[in-house]
Amino acid sequence: MEPTPKQLTLINMPASPEVAFNVYHDESGNYVPAGGDRWLFHGVLFVPVDKQSEAFAALQQVRQDTEYYEEVHYTKIRGHPAGPKARCAKGWLNIYARYHSDFCFYHCLAIDTCSPSFEHSRFGEPYHAYNRFARMAIEGAIAWSLKPYERVALKFHSDAKFRQEGDNFATYIPTKTCASIAEKRRNRPSAYPEVRLLYPEVIALDSDPRKVDQDLSAECELIQLVDLLTSNVAQALTARSGQKAKVALAEMVAQWIEDTRKPPWLQTEELHRRFSVSCFPDAQGQFYNPSLAVRNRNQLALFDLEEE
Repeated sequence: MEPTPKQLTLINMPASPEVAFNVYHDESGNYVPAGGDRWLFHGVLFVPVDKQSEAFAALQQVRQDTEYYEEVHYTKIRGHPAGPKARCAKGWLNIYARYHSDFCFYHCLAIDTCSPSFEHSRFGEPYHAYNRFARMAIEGAIAWSLKPYERVALKFHSDAKFRQEGDNFATYIPTKTCASIAEKRRNRPSAYPEVRLLYPEVIALDSDPRKVDQDLSAECELIQLVDLLTSNVAQALTARSGQKAKVALAEMVAQWIEDTRKPPWLQTEELHRRFSVSCFPDAQGQFYNPSLAVRNRNQLALFDLEEE
């Protein structure tokens, strides 16, 4: 059989290959006009399809090392940092920073709904805000972490949750994201990759490994990982919990956030364009770097507090 000829560019160089990514999304915080949480967080993790089994195997190894096989969900992490859940969560965060971040890119958008420049009137329903900011987080991640790629193909996944009638999250995210990136690419071709969809809707996934089919085991683990990352960003920024284990985990993530706020040549965690957190709006409607509350609390006093 004749080999398939490679597509060539006008200068007889191989055309840039398309890179396929699975995109995992999770959120923290509830939006209610004139109420609800001050901060909303939308985190997204881009995992190359051809590296997903490798990432899954690394997470599984942490489970074996810590002998913890239940759901690694942030809300269920309680007690002492030496407990099996906390050790598994810490292992996952370490494996992400030291290994996964070489090829898996994480971005979190934190939205301050109490900022004087936040426009509540733009959102007729709470899910309008949820969907808009989820898309904004994904577009920010594409611009920041996928800029080096010329062509990418995306399949979107999100943690399964109840959605009210009329909520078009499943179709809105893929369709509007691709349309928006295409428009931005027309204006700034070098700043964005060409984006193609691998699947037309967001795939809802259960985050409990005991409830998913075996063929979705890898996707389930990565949904848990993006929850762990996003919830710890939230804890780093708000310090809502006094649980020892959660404080310890958030301290790790706070260190990454502080490091990535520095100029690239001064960073020591090697997470530039691999892990990022963007916060907005300030009083002028711009992105800014608020202080990290978990760094400012008296840790010794914290340990005696109850979970909020």
